[in-house]
Amino acid sequence: MLSRIRSWRPSHAVVAAYMALFLALGGTSYAAVKLPKNSVGSKQIKKNGVRSADVKNRSLKRVDFKAGQLPQGEQGPQGPQGPQGTPGQNGQDGVIGNVTVQRTDVALPDNSTASAEATCPAGQKAISGGASVAETSSDDIKLMVSRPGTGAVVPDDGQEFANSWRSVYRNPAGGTGAATIRAFVVCAEVPAP
Repeated sequence: MLSRIRSWRPSHAVVAAYMALFLALGGTSYAAVKLPKNSVGSKQIKKNGVRSADVKNRSLKRVDFKAGQLPQGEQGPQGPQGPQGTPGQNGQDGVIGNVTVQRTDVALPDNSTASAEATCPAGQKAISGGASVAETSSDDIKLMVSRPGTGAVVPDDGQEFANSWRSVYRNPAGGTGAATIRAFVVCAEVPAP
């Protein structure tokens, strides 16, 4: 029997198969033992490959979870009351009286531009405004200006404006034809100090 083992000569295919087996086993062992630190990232981890047992306890932070995944903790104690705010001037800041709307209608001929301006009466202050066209089928008539201020006076940020609302419309030729444009201003009574 010993003579049979001595006389056995493996074929090239058998030698190649054994070499491939040793290289595969040796390469896997080498990779498992010799991986550099921090060399495995999210691309190397298969989906759902990390379980709770694989994660060190208390190593994740709140930002690592989607909104609503973590249970909400108990509500903490109520904090101390803040200081009282300063009262308004004469106790009247922010208080307004009756609110009314003023309207001005202006004719807008075909192929023309016209402006309308609505103004609050004395003792009232403009707080808002708007514009419209009287005709319902006026898709070709274009609103070009809708703003507070009188005529060419355009207020800057934070600046008080005149008690009026101005609108400007353009009516192109051959469209709706003559129309009526309207400017509205919302006015509030100013309470006496």
